Amino acid sequence: MVINRLLRAWGVPAAQMVVRGGEVLDFGDGLVVEAVASRHSRNARHQYFAPGTVPAVSAQPPATIGDLVEGDTLAFQVAFSGGPTAFLMGASDFAERELAGLRPDVAMVAVPSSTATHRYVPRLLAALGRPRTVVPVHWDRFETELVNPVQPDADLAPFLAQVRQAAPGTRVVVPDYLTPRTFR
Repeated sequence: MVINRLLRAWGVPAAQMVVRGGEVLDFGDGLVVEAVASRHSRNARHQYFAPGTVPAVSAQPPATIGDLVEGDTLAFQVAFSGGPTAFLMGASDFAERELAGLRPDVAMVAVPSSTATHRYVPRLLAALGRPRTVVPVHWDRFETELVNPVQPDADLAPFLAQVRQAAPGTRVVVPDYLTPRTFR
């Protein structure tokens, strides 16, 4: 797995690399995390951002974002006893069959950089059962320093319009840098 090779290069012990997608892990005290196999977004040419392979564990961790090749992308559903269930997605593509049965209260949804993935927003929201709240993520310039206001890398307006059309009852919360949010 690509991610395991990268984590090993960063010095993470193999014993801590426990998920590939499909696992449901109970951490006790009402915390349950489900790992979900995901897909990375595609650009306007229908290609991955950083295609390639990592053939072996490197002695050096990746130095740039371009060193992080596509592979083993994961999303997570996190459930808290007595609290909301949250779906955390960092890349803007998916397969409906991987999301079967997930019904989060809050979905942190990666904003796509292109329209290459067919009907991304309406398909995703339907697959997740139209969550009560959607939080757009991964739309800022993640290669730059985090500052407030966030420097957008994508125009949020089309994404927000698609959410409102696909799930009119869903609340959209656009995050502010270093501003805590409470979801119920």
